[in-house]
This record gives sequence, C-alpha cells and structure tokens, in this order.
Amino acid sequence: MELANHHSQGAAAAAAPRPHDEAAELAGAGESEEQRNRFLVLRLYEALNARDARRAQELLAPDLEWWFHGPPARQHMMRLLTGTETNDGDGGGGFVFSPRSVDVFGSTVIAEGADDARQLYWVHAWTVGPDGVITQLREYFNTDLTVTLLSATATKSAIAAPKQDASSSSAPSSASSSGPKCLWQSRRADRAHKSLPGLVLAI
Repeated sequence: MELANHHSQGAAAAAAPRPHDEAAELAGAGESEEQRNRFLVLRLYEALNARDARRAQELLAPDLEWWFHGPPARQHMMRLLTGTETNDGDGGGGFVFSPRSVDVFGSTVIAEGADDARQLYWVHAWTVGPDGVITQLREYFNTDLTVTLLSATATKSAIAAPKQDASSSSAPSSASSSGPKCLWQSRRADRAHKSLPGLVLAI
C-alpha cells in the first residue's frame, strides 16, 4: 500500500521535528520494546491527523497489510493512508483518530477511540515489525473486539507487563497458561444499552 503525499516539497522541507519527538527519540535507548512500539503508533496518529504524509510514510512498511471490519463508509483510515480523505460527509474536514487508550502486547499495539457525537467506535490493532516500522493494521468500526493469546506459554515474556495508559481496557483472564488467554476487551461508555457485533482477534 502506497501512501499518497499531498504536501509540496517546500512544505515538507519546512516541517521541523517537534520538541517532544526529539526528546523521546533521545531517550529511546532506555525504553522497552513495548514503550517504543506505543510511541511509534502515537507518532503515526499525530502525523495522520496533521495530514503529514511524509512523516506517516516513514513509520509504515511500503507493503502495509490492512484488514477492515465495519460499515464500508467508515474506511477513513484507508483514505488517510492513500491521501483521499478530504471530507467525512458530516460537514467536517476529514475524520480525526484520537485514541482514548493504547495498550501494548509485544509487537501488537491496540488503540481504541470513539466519536460520541456521531456514535462511532473504533479499534485499531497495529503490528510493529522487527525493523521498527508498522507492517499490519486490523481496523474495527462499531465492533466489540476481544483480543486473545492462543499460546500464553510461548509469549509469556511479551505480555508479562503490557504498557497501558490510565484509560486502559486490558482484561486479564484467569485461564490456565496452557490455554487461550484473554488480553484485552473493548470498553465502550454505551455498552450497557447498545449492542455491537463482536469479533475475536487471536495473536
């Protein structure tokens, strides 16, 4: 998948790294793999919401694998990645992804967010490759997601201490280490009175 760049060369050259980006990069040597993966995904959202194709392209593999579940009209991320997202159809200037929570399980980064005004809920499951770029995205719109680990023993070290923010929706399971383990579940404010299709993602 190629990311279209709609910025002129002059605008790209004028774009300077943000101070907090520089500070985070300088401190990168002391970060864990989970911390680096989380920061990488947050940088991607920042670049996409700023419509900065050059910065976003640096964080993505050229052959990014993308999978979507939800209403076809809500394929905003695909349009952002290809540079075709111009208007969201609701009077705005394009969809903005602002994660409410970001949890990391080894190379998998789960981001969750919502647009309450339009009753939209989304989950992104990003995969970070060994070379430090994003290689895969599984996107869910208006879908309740459960993330499970098929072999807890094989990847115990990767999930021993998942990095998460204050609004984390990780859901530890009491399943034995030899069986499937529930790592994460959707957390929606309207879950009590609104039902959505449910899917399970096994990692």
